[in-house]
Amino acid sequence: MLVLAFGWSAAATSPARAQTLRLDIPAGQIDRAITALARQSGSSIGADIPLGTTLTRGVHGRMSVAAALADMLRGTGLRAIRVGPDLWRIERAPRQVIRSPRSISPLAARETAEHDDIVVTATKHRETLASAAIPLAIATPERLAALADTPGTRDLAASINGLSVTNLGSGRNRLFIRGIADSPFDGFGQSSVSVQVDESRVTYDAPDPDLRLIDMAQVEVLKGPQGPLYGTGALGGVYRLVPAKPDLTRASGSLRSGGSATQSGSGAGDFDGVINLPLIPGQLAIRLVGYRIGQGSWINSTDGTRDLNHGQTSGGRIAVRARPFGDWIVDLQGITQGSSVADSQYVEAPHTLTRPPQLREPQDTGISLVSATANGSIGGARVTAVASATSQEVNATYDASSKAVLLGGTAPASYRDARTYRVYTGEIRATGSAGRFDWLGGAALLAAKTAATGTLVGATTVPVLRVTRSVDEAAMFGEVTWHLSDRLRVGTGVRVFRSSVDDERAEGSIGGTISRAIVRASPSATIAWQHDPRLLVFARYASALRPGGVDTTSVGPSSPTSYQSDELQAYDLGVRWSSPNDRLSLDLGLFASDWAHVQADYLATDGLISTRNAGDASNRGIDLSLQWRPAGRISLSAGTLLQHARINPGALPGVEPDRRLPIIPDASAHGEASYALRLGRWQLRATGRASYIGETRLSFDPALDRESSPILLLSGSLSAEIAAWQIRAGLDNAGDTRADSFAFGNPFTVTAAPQRTPVRPRTASLSVRRSF
Repeated sequence: MLVLAFGWSAAATSPARAQTLRLDIPAGQIDRAITALARQSGSSIGADIPLGTTLTRGVHGRMSVAAALADMLRGTGLRAIRVGPDLWRIERAPRQVIRSPRSISPLAARETAEHDDIVVTATKHRETLASAAIPLAIATPERLAALADTPGTRDLAASINGLSVTNLGSGRNRLFIRGIADSPFDGFGQSSVSVQVDESRVTYDAPDPDLRLIDMAQVEVLKGPQGPLYGTGALGGVYRLVPAKPDLTRASGSLRSGGSATQSGSGAGDFDGVINLPLIPGQLAIRLVGYRIGQGSWINSTDGTRDLNHGQTSGGRIAVRARPFGDWIVDLQGITQGSSVADSQYVEAPHTLTRPPQLREPQDTGISLVSATANGSIGGARVTAVASATSQEVNATYDASSKAVLLGGTAPASYRDARTYRVYTGEIRATGSAGRFDWLGGAALLAAKTAATGTLVGATTVPVLRVTRSVDEAAMFGEVTWHLSDRLRVGTGVRVFRSSVDDERAEGSIGGTISRAIVRASPSATIAWQHDPRLLVFARYASALRPGGVDTTSVGPSSPTSYQSDELQAYDLGVRWSSPNDRLSLDLGLFASDWAHVQADYLATDGLISTRNAGDASNRGIDLSLQWRPAGRISLSAGTLLQHARINPGALPGVEPDRRLPIIPDASAHGEASYALRLGRWQLRATGRASYIGETRLSFDPALDRESSPILLLSGSLSAEIAAWQIRAGLDNAGDTRADSFAFGNPFTVTAAPQRTPVRPRTASLSVRRSF
């Protein structure tokens, strides 16, 4: 018998609509939260058990009743079951071992996903994936768990359409999304992808820190320019990590230990742990994450020296969540990670893992982040305030003997490149609704500081390069969505900003300084038609910009020059659909982008990197993802991206270069098949994956116009769970291909000899996890 069912229905005068609804339910006692949801949705919601004073999460944004209930009840030990078109029953969830999101079993996660809508947060207002009128991809904990025990950015890129990663090494790679790629070199221009952790911007002109995706609630990839919400630099899109938050109600955790062995290389061990502790139940909790991950080597020297590029990554995270009053939530977070590799990972001859003897080229990277976020209701608006500080260090050593004389020294000599990046951000914004209008408005501040030195170390020590950059940005931004009907909505957004840049570069005894400021606006516009929660069709226009800086090819005390700002405008047409039984879903996007005054990094004759405008470029393409569950135990997914990213003819005077943009393939694809089986108390899952990256080229520079052949990688895993234990075996690069993933490794020798970066050979792994 349903108790309170119709008492909570608010005497529903109209049935709950199948479409998504604008909901604003404060956190608090469950009876009040359910009453508010029933009133706002027109649903009948009841229970046949006493609920007491259970506390629920706040729900704010546009979503379905199913998604609202799932979000509201998460962590309470309760669940909502649909028992009629507009009728829901709340009951106790089946007892199960409590795991962190990272350690949820693939089978349990998939079963939960059948009932819970994925909630998108990267759009800065909570909405379900089914209603988000923007091209994006989301990796859930289930998806991350299928990739590896401790996945990184490159692992994820193999299963996300349009996300490309270079292969210099962890913490030094550059990210590109949907063909917006300027150069493989780590120059001093601003990145084309904005890397975010929750509400905090992590990078400005730094490479991807490759934070390990351990204990993540989800990872969101926004495709296409995101200037209106994220400001300068988000030309290609946004790569956003969402760590799991402390659970205020339950203690939980996990410990995992494992090892791996690489064919033709060495082995390595790794471990990670997660613990969640409510300090004041319902009000204050802490979550701790720690890990250490070894990297087995696979590069050797022809003089017999083996295991050159072994390394390790270690890090941790501490998160504190407090609910001080009402529906306000305060999150404090600290993250640190450091990586070191004993030597670089490139060779010269094709299909080999050895290279001639040379000076060692160690690499060390590190990042630390602190952030504070407060979120709650003021009047009828939902307010979010954020402050963060990030420090990132990247240190690399190269054998520069061949360029030592040009750099003012003598051979043999190493070049030490030391860089420090700091980013400070603050933002306050509010979201709300007024009749048929949803709105968002806010203000943001950013300060980014970069300091870099290059030193030649041999018989003598020679200072070669010094670069400093200081960037200050202030912005106001807003979006308005007008619901013309229950199915049709239009929206527009704009960000107005002032960006000032002070660039200084000195090479040897000469140098130059540029100071410049711009005031610009980045607009967006969207029209979306949502037939029902299973079908969304949308069209979108958006733009983004990167400020200019010092042209490092012509530094001097008298007349330093600069490179221009570049700007991207993009147009998307998207369709997101799922079948009535949720067994088949499709995400289709057609896109076109126009890129003016492309900023690109080049190698000078002495091996140093400069930045200048390469001309105008464009890209046209189709982005398709499919998921199919033909049976309860079988799950299939696949995706492909076909694009035509080209720089315009005549962009580089005097030469007729290969017009393809660097690093970006014209065709890429991925697929996954998994089979789940229960044998008594055991849960088994077998998963096979394949990824394909088409032919790519290295650089605009005709002297470095080198190609990397297509790459097909096969991998798989087998997991077995019983009670609180999980055993996982994995096999990566099952075909042991030696394909070249990146035709570059050392800027001082790449013009004199071919360089190839072979993908990691066949690697087997085994791990054991204990959850509690």
